[in-house]
Amino acid sequence: MRTFRTRPLAIIAFFCGAVVPIVAASGDERPLRDYVGSFRLETGELVHGGPFVERATGDESPVRFLFMDTEGLERTALFERESELLLRSVQPPGSITVELVPGRDGTISGIVWKGPEGPVEGRRVNAHEESDFDFRSQDGVELQGRLLVPDCPNPRPLVVLVSGSGPTTRWTGPFETFFLNLGMAVLVYDKRGAGAQDWYEPDLTTLAADTSAAVRAGAGYPRVDADRIGIWASSQGGWVGPIAASLLEPEELAFLVVRVGPGVSEMEAHLHEIRQEARAEGLSGIGLDHASALRRELYGMAVNGESLAATDAMVEPFLDEPWYRVAFGEGPVSASWSERWWRWAGTNFPVAPSPYLRDLRIPILWFLAEEDENVPMVPSVVALKGAFDASPGRDETLVVIEDSVHSMLVRGPSGEFRYVDGVWSRMRAWLAARNLSDEGCHRPPDHVRSGSVTPSDPQ
Repeated sequence: MRTFRTRPLAIIAFFCGAVVPIVAASGDERPLRDYVGSFRLETGELVHGGPFVERATGDESPVRFLFMDTEGLERTALFERESELLLRSVQPPGSITVELVPGRDGTISGIVWKGPEGPVEGRRVNAHEESDFDFRSQDGVELQGRLLVPDCPNPRPLVVLVSGSGPTTRWTGPFETFFLNLGMAVLVYDKRGAGAQDWYEPDLTTLAADTSAAVRAGAGYPRVDADRIGIWASSQGGWVGPIAASLLEPEELAFLVVRVGPGVSEMEAHLHEIRQEARAEGLSGIGLDHASALRRELYGMAVNGESLAATDAMVEPFLDEPWYRVAFGEGPVSASWSERWWRWAGTNFPVAPSPYLRDLRIPILWFLAEEDENVPMVPSVVALKGAFDASPGRDETLVVIEDSVHSMLVRGPSGEFRYVDGVWSRMRAWLAARNLSDEGCHRPPDHVRSGSVTPSDPQ
């Protein structure tokens, strides 16, 4: 891990491409919020998470549940619900189950994690309260979310979660329970329009306005410390988070944390991502260079406000080139690219975080991945350091996680996976050093007694 300490005071799309819908629980299923929690295993590991609905569509695929140990990093699995009280892993495939153990009041008080090493029992810890939290953005659109507050003395610092591209939702698994375990309240909400069949990515400035509205709405909650509110932004959030921060008054936001967010413009990140995809499809050498150069010219036309039809003359000399057919398909791009996307590209491709970061005066922690297939690492480091260096004396930390891809997952020799080292631990230490978290504040639940919990002893 390389750390670029820009100041003396300076001391994160998860399963890429996964599309998972919001599916309402049927009458014989528990509400999704019942599965959110943290469990201390008898091995000492803290496993936590819950429903992980990364992107919503209109189909009927099952909800996924993501649990991981963000302290020791040895346990991570993505599950589907086999029954009300049994989850079976889909990553790694079928090799792990989690049996949920209800207490006397019917709530989940423990789990039994069953993997290749055998069953391991765990008891719920770090209790929290959860409520629906709807609010209006600046243009009057109502957004639906969840507010989770740890069972700690009031008031609580608050973190507003901003997910990546696509119709992301209010269910974020361990990304919310991580902060709950640090004694922080969490506000997470559905991206506008998520779940609609005709959903289309809103403009980045619109998404930023939604985030700033979420910060202001959260500040009005009586159990929230309005002086300790921050934004945690992932991937696309590298653009959305800084813009949202710039829309707020200096006293309204206390910090910004960004996980694998680009330091460059939307256009540069998109070009990098498409180049990696073309390479994976077999393009290399001069053919890859030609395809990348042509794409840059086409995107420039969108930014300059030219029509999609005008691209026909640009691509006509290359239609019969093998590299063109691999990179763009058969025929002109005007036949395959939509007018709607073309307009979106023209508006959003010029957006970059640097102009907004230069004016911020809050602590910033920014993570990049060395081998990111979606975000160009080197140009992002250069751009971010330039923005940070423009205002000497600020509290900014830029961390590059070595040997990591965009998801920040690493695979073991048997196909098992876990989160990379250095992200969760760095966030934990960074927040604590700035008095933005309060780990250890949780009250022990008085309805849980010591001793083992097993399916036959439900407590």
